[in-house]
Amino acid sequence: MNIKEIVQTPYTTSPRFTPIDFVEFKEYLQDDFEERLIEYNTLMGDMSFESDLAVEKKLVKKTSEAMNIEPFNDIIEMGLEIPDDVIIMYKGKVEAAFVAMASSWNPRTVQGKTLEEVHQPVADNEMLLRASDGIWRSMTSGKSFHRHVWGISPLKTLSNHPRHKKPEIKNLDDLYFRIEHERTLTVDEDTAAFFIDVEVLPLPTIFQLKHEYKDLIKDSINSMSENLLAYKNLEEVKEMINGTT
Repeated sequence: MNIKEIVQTPYTTSPRFTPIDFVEFKEYLQDDFEERLIEYNTLMGDMSFESDLAVEKKLVKKTSEAMNIEPFNDIIEMGLEIPDDVIIMYKGKVEAAFVAMASSWNPRTVQGKTLEEVHQPVADNEMLLRASDGIWRSMTSGKSFHRHVWGISPLKTLSNHPRHKKPEIKNLDDLYFRIEHERTLTVDEDTAAFFIDVEVLPLPTIFQLKHEYKDLIKDSINSMSENLLAYKNLEEVKEMINGTT
């Protein structure tokens, strides 16, 4: 794992997408399925939805066909049968989603929204908002793209849904480094899917890979505005990693 490809200094919310040949899924292990099933049974409507329009347009089936797999009947079946979270958009709006690994946001709140509307709550979002229309054009361009998003959390679970209570942070050893792998897939000229795979590693493990990784993450955090630190829940982490607590 090359953290230098993931962590930016200075940190910016401007999206960095890299072209990829195709969307490839990791091996879907039984433990992963069970974790996703628990999230669904616990959160249900707070982590998945399928609009009437998505049903009418058969967006889940179309997305399945674009993935070259046996068609799924609905978003719940798809979300439980693939290892990644999935968001399906039609004509620029979110119409279906199954997100079991949310990073401190409620997937239900994005139904029917454009990318610009989805990104409104993000701190320091000016560049991200300006890029939203371009992201949508890229998603329906017939090409696939990949980007990383990282964070730090006291929860070791893949899901950081806001309904899950976060434990008290005592030191850096209590924290976990989260990496989201986001990939896009064109379904047709009006439809695209967004797949999200999350990795979670103990933060000390990242530091042990290379000593410079700690400095890189520290410098990136130190470059963030106060608004961004609050949005990413890194205010306390900043104090700890700088040795000021």
